[in-house]
Amino acid sequence: MKFLTLFIGLLFTSFTTTTDIVEVRNLYRYAKDTKENTEKFYKATQNTDYQGNPVLSAYHGCALTLKASYADRTGEKISFFRKGKKLIEAAIEVEPDNIELRMIRLSVQTSAPRITRYNKNKDEDKSFLTNNIEKVSSPKLKKFIKGFMSTSEAFK
Repeated sequence: MKFLTLFIGLLFTSFTTTTDIVEVRNLYRYAKDTKENTEKFYKATQNTDYQGNPVLSAYHGCALTLKASYADRTGEKISFFRKGKKLIEAAIEVEPDNIELRMIRLSVQTSAPRITRYNKNKDEDKSFLTNNIEKVSSPKLKKFIKGFMSTSEAFK
C-alpha cells in the first residue's frame, strides 16, 4: 500500500512540475517581448527534461540567450549567451535535419547582437526551413513554423 501511495504521488508530481512542448512553444512566441516573458519562458524550459530531448534543449538554449539580454553584468550576459548557444548547437549536431531546431537557431541568430558573431547559419537555416516546411507531418508544428516564418525578420 505504501508503494502504491508513493507511486501515485510521484506520478502526480511529475505531471504537475513538467512542462510540455506545447506550453514551451506558446511561451517562445512572446519570450523576447519583455523581461517577464523571457523569465517565464526560461522557467518553463528549465521545468522540462531538456537534457534528454534535443528540441527542448534548444528551446532552453534559446531562453538562456534571451536571458543574456536582460542580465545586468557583462559576465552574466556572456555566460548565459555561451551556454545557450552551446545547447542549441549540440541539439542540431544530434538532429541536423530537425526543422524545429533550425527554426530556433535562426530566431536566435537573427536577433543576436553582432558582437556575438553568432550569425553564420542564417542563410543555411532560412533555406532549410523554406525547402522543408511542406515535409512537416504534424499540422500543429507546420502551422507554428509557418507563423514564425511569416513574422521573422529573416524572411523579410
